[in-house]
Amino acid sequence: MADMPTSLQIWLKSFNDALAEAKQLGIPPTPEMARLGLATITQQFVTSRVDISRVFDTHIHGTSIPCRIYHPSPEHELPILLFIHGGGHMCGSIEVYDPISRRLAHHSQHIVVTIDYRLSPEHPYPKGLVDCIMGLEEMINTLKPLPIAFEPTISLAGDSAGGALAATLAQRNPDSVDKLVLIYPSLDYTFSCESLIDYREGFILETAKIQWYFDQYFQLGENRHEASPLFGALPSNHPATTLITAGFDPIQDEGKRYFERLQILGVESTHQHFDDMTHAFLNLEDLVSEHCAATYRHISDFLNPQ
Repeated sequence: MADMPTSLQIWLKSFNDALAEAKQLGIPPTPEMARLGLATITQQFVTSRVDISRVFDTHIHGTSIPCRIYHPSPEHELPILLFIHGGGHMCGSIEVYDPISRRLAHHSQHIVVTIDYRLSPEHPYPKGLVDCIMGLEEMINTLKPLPIAFEPTISLAGDSAGGALAATLAQRNPDSVDKLVLIYPSLDYTFSCESLIDYREGFILETAKIQWYFDQYFQLGENRHEASPLFGALPSNHPATTLITAGFDPIQDEGKRYFERLQILGVESTHQHFDDMTHAFLNLEDLVSEHCAATYRHISDFLNPQ
C-alpha cells in the first residue's frame, strides 16, 4: 500500500479530529449535516472554474426532475454522458457537483447531463432510482427541444452511490447505454466485502456511516441483496465499462469484484486503481490535483478511444 500524499494526510487528520470531537460531544449525524459536509468539502477543494460554452437548466421531459446540461462544443454534435452524482443516496445535488460536471464535460467532450434525483430519507428507495431511470429513458426527448446539437448516443457515469444507480441502469437497460463509467462505486448494500473491515474508519468514508446511509435509504425492509448491483444479473450485452477505485476506500473491493464479474462475462472493461487515494478524491481536487487530472484523462480515453 502506497502512502497518501502529504497534503491529503494533513487534511484527513483535521477531518478525523473534527469527527472525534463531534462524537465526544454526543452530536448525532443528521441528513442536513451530511449534506452540508459534502457541499462544503467540494466548494473548498474544487475551486478552479472550468468554463463551458453552453449550460442549460431544465427538467427531464415529462417530469418535474431538474437537470443541468453542459455542452462544451456547441458547434459540434457530441455524444451524451448522463452523470449521476454520489452522496450516499442522501447528499449531493446539481449545484454541489457543478464543478465536477464541468470537468467531465470539458475533458470528455461529451454533453454532460446531471439530474437532481430525489434523496433519502425524505424519499427512500426506490424513488431516486426511478428518477434516474426516467432520466435515461427521456434523455433524447429532453434534449430535442433545446438549441444544441447532439448525437443520440448515451453513456453513463456515477461516483459512489451514483455508481450504484448507474450500474443498475446499465444492467436493466443495456441497449440504451453505450458505455459505463464507475468512479469508486458503491455496489453492495449487504456489506460482504473485506475492505469494509480493513478500512472501516479514518478514511473519510467510514463503514458505520455507510450503514447509516443505507438505513436511511432502505426503510421498508427491502431485500438489499437484490438491490445491490454487485449481485445483479449481468446481461450479455452489458456496456463496455471502466472502474476507478481507491486504495484507502472501504468500498474498493466492490468495484474490484464487479470488474472481475465483467471480465468473466467477457465484457470490454478496464480498471484504474489509485492505491494512495481515498474515497471521494474528486471532491478534494486541490489536495490531489494530479490524481484528479489522471482520472479525467482516463475517463476521456475510455469514452473517446482512438
